[in-house]
Amino acid sequence: MKPSQPARERALKIELLRARAALERQSMARGVRSLGEALTPRAMLRSAFPKASSKSPTDWIFQALTLTRRYPLLASSVSAVLGGMGKRRRWWRIGAGLLLSWQVARSMNRKEG
Repeated sequence: MKPSQPARERALKIELLRARAALERQSMARGVRSLGEALTPRAMLRSAFPKASSKSPTDWIFQALTLTRRYPLLASSVSAVLGGMGKRRRWWRIGAGLLLSWQVARSMNRKEG
């Protein structure tokens, strides 16, 4: 019986290693699927702005201002991109600035009153 015992132990070890490998493959497949789901544009937007659907446009503006204060490189890169678009885009920037200032003033009046 002695010679068959190591053969049985070896067969058992091999079977355990196969089971472990199968579990690791399943775990890897599950991780790849969840990573694929997390890298969709919608999921990335939700991770950046968790309560984006319930926010008003004014809240979006304040969130953008908070992000630009926290990450000044973001503000400078956006201004560099918008700055190089030409004269025609200048009116869009002026309009966006006016809209932003109007929304900020409106929300400040709403919070005070």
